[in-house]
Amino acid sequence: MLVRSLKEFSFTQIGGGEGTKDGEWLQVSQFPTSVHVELLNLKRIPDPFIGLQEWDVQWIGESRWSFKTTFSVTEDELKSSNADLLFEGLDTFATVLLNGTQILQSENQFIEYRVAVKQNLKAGENELVLNFDSAFFKGRELEKQHGKLNLWNGDSSRLHVRKAQYNYGWDWGPVLMTVGPWKPISIQFYENRIAEVDIRSQVSEQLDVQVPVALAFSEKVPGLVTVSLKAPDGTVVASSKDIKTDQGQAKAKFDFKPGQIELWYPVGYGKQPLYTVEIELNDQDGKALDLKVQKIAFRRAQVVQEKLVDQEGLSFLFEINNVRIFCGGSNWIPADSFLTTITPERYRAWLQLLIDGNQNMVRVWGGGIYEADAFYDTCDGKCTEF
Repeated sequence: MLVRSLKEFSFTQIGGGEGTKDGEWLQVSQFPTSVHVELLNLKRIPDPFIGLQEWDVQWIGESRWSFKTTFSVTEDELKSSNADLLFEGLDTFATVLLNGTQILQSENQFIEYRVAVKQNLKAGENELVLNFDSAFFKGRELEKQHGKLNLWNGDSSRLHVRKAQYNYGWDWGPVLMTVGPWKPISIQFYENRIAEVDIRSQVSEQLDVQVPVALAFSEKVPGLVTVSLKAPDGTVVASSKDIKTDQGQAKAKFDFKPGQIELWYPVGYGKQPLYTVEIELNDQDGKALDLKVQKIAFRRAQVVQEKLVDQEGLSFLFEINNVRIFCGGSNWIPADSFLTTITPERYRAWLQLLIDGNQNMVRVWGGGIYEADAFYDTCDGKCTEF
């Protein structure tokens, strides 16, 4: 598989306004990005986190914006059986045009969109345009269609929009309606690819471990796949080779007796060993087509509910690998109003504060986002040595 990231974008306020003149395109300073971040870098808006200046930038969320880029495609790339554009996150209502043809209409900030575009590509330069509508006004339109719902804060139209709800303002944060391509965009050329990886490990009460791996491929064509499980030090502890892909699906399974696999424990109760599953997809001639690498750890988690002594009700506590855990933690809200500015280092620094405060649990708040992989990777065991 050939994957190329698209990054050289420019942006404009559609029709002109306070952000740009009509037809004025500005180069982005980073990608992914959002309009607020770019206008701040260009010093075209005041810092919304100072005083009441958030109210001076409300027009951004009430305007329409466009992002565009050009990218080249070779004749050899067009010979690939498949060519997809992958949009990992668009915030929020976007119409996407490739060489003038609409290929996507998005309405959800939280999901990725994969679009087959081979028929829309041409050898040489191709133009990609993302036109964003105002999520605030689109939400108001949806509210008129479906009715007003009850809530305690923010604009009631937010309940009709699949967008981070804290953008509409909360008791701890400002009203900043972000807009733009907030996650990576790439173009992918391939013959076959690993479309899904589903690993659901099972640890029994005796602490033996089963690792079933279910795979799905984009095409039902002959090929072979190898699934390997590697220990934290990189050594291969199990492998299943030459699994056929003809049906578009494949399975592998590894079994371990107690003690053969290191188990994962919360901080303060043991170590956090991270294993790696590697999936290699090849065609019939052994040519590499795709590779997926996924971190995994093994633990038995149970909710213990037992009758209480001398009173009604049941206990509610967690047991990890047959060890009862005292849980103490925090409620995680998004670390910034502008999500594209959050780096893995910032995640690590924030989560390290939890560890330093003797916490071993974190709850991801529902008014934010499905957090980035860097957040969960750090929680899995990369924060510090325990």
